[in-house]
Amino acid sequence: MPISENEENALYEAYLNAGDPRLIASLTRGSPSIDFNFDGDWRECRIWEGYLDASHILLKKALDDFPRANNLVFPALFNLRHGMEVALKWHIRYAGGVVPNKAGHNLSALIEAFRRTAEDLDDDATYIPHYILERISELASIDPRSITFRYSTQKDGSPVDITPKQWDLTRLYFSVSDLSVCLDDLSGKIDLSRNEEYQKFKRGE
Repeated sequence: MPISENEENALYEAYLNAGDPRLIASLTRGSPSIDFNFDGDWRECRIWEGYLDASHILLKKALDDFPRANNLVFPALFNLRHGMEVALKWHIRYAGGVVPNKAGHNLSALIEAFRRTAEDLDDDATYIPHYILERISELASIDPRSITFRYSTQKDGSPVDITPKQWDLTRLYFSVSDLSVCLDDLSGKIDLSRNEEYQKFKRGE
């Protein structure tokens, strides 16, 4: 819920007066809270959704405050890449597949594992989103080991190269927005691919 600058100042004053500098504190009556009571698939889904939402928010801020907020592009792209990784792992399991033990941060391996979950489906029934996988492959080619947007150098001190050197920020912002929407719809498409009544309807039977 948005608050005014005066309200935020009053809350900050109360925080200072409380004399409790801890990062993690018990819930104060009437204040917003973070709830970690849920885990498993529910939490993992919230994680990838949250990383993608955070990427979108940071890119919007970078675009609105261009060029002063260009430093936000690095956490935005890290969030995007990590969100893609966790989303792929979640959807592999949701579709009945298995995340390869050695996949780690390898997006290309995860893409192939996700494709295998639909091997028994024909082209009309498949839920494989070529648009999404092509976008993920783009980022995988630039950041194969999930370090490109976290660090400026490799472990040996050599620079981390980012190619191409210049990206269209507006196009990136809109692409991330579309990607988030497509991933949100993907689990529903997986459900429908296994729904025989729906598939009969699609075939006109």
